[in-house]
Amino acid sequence: MKPFGTGAIQETQNQLRHEFSEFAEQWQRTKSVWRDEPARQFEEQCLADLAPTLNRVSSALQALVDAIHQADRVLKDPEEMSG
Repeated sequence: MKPFGTGAIQETQNQLRHEFSEFAEQWQRTKSVWRDEPARQFEEQCLADLAPTLNRVSSALQALVDAIHQADRVLKDPEEMSG
């Protein structure tokens, strides 16, 4: 049986990390000049949970990739599951 390809999942995970990193850099530049109460509220209300949420998404994607690889190993060698 042909292994299930996880390249697209891993590519999505890498792109998510890259895009968030770029966003975080841009936000730091913006934050250096946007220093009023609406900026503080925006960061608190809209951005505070973003990094932890994206970390959970990234972890879930990695867990999915790991589960797929494990399933591929078991399908290739059913004895793998008992060992």
